[in-house]
Amino acid sequence: MTPKERFLEWWIRPEKYYIRRYLRFLRKEEKYTFTRPCKVLSLWYRGRKNRLGSRLGFIIAAGCFGEDLHLEHYGSVIVNPKARIGKGCIIHGNCCIGSNGGYPDDSPVIGDHVDIGQNAQILGGIRIADNVRIGAGAVVVKDVLTPGVTVVGVPGRIINS
Repeated sequence: MTPKERFLEWWIRPEKYYIRRYLRFLRKEEKYTFTRPCKVLSLWYRGRKNRLGSRLGFIIAAGCFGEDLHLEHYGSVIVNPKARIGKGCIIHGNCCIGSNGGYPDDSPVIGDHVDIGQNAQILGGIRIADNVRIGAGAVVVKDVLTPGVTVVGVPGRIINS
């Protein structure tokens, strides 16, 4: 991004500007929580992230995602702090990744480069393989162990392999 493009983005402040800012605060919180522990800076960035997240509709705890997370739209994105998601994940708006409300409180483990569609739900202690696409509105409650497939429907089922 050139300095001119960066200035225009700052001046106009489209939705992507705030999403990028949120991700920057999330990564700073992770840095000062796990890599270079500093309680003050960790709390500072957590506060900034949570304030911006409340406006955007994001509830994401530090340490859930691998590197290169993409949030495509703002809207309700809720991720259980115990969930583990690999690198290169793409999340569209209104998604929930969490437990199914039972005991024990199991959360999903999601592989690398997973594309999660609009309004998708991934619930329970399930595993999802790498390069899986989860369709819009899908509710995934069972393991998807085949890499590179597409999951759609309620409950989620594999439509191609």
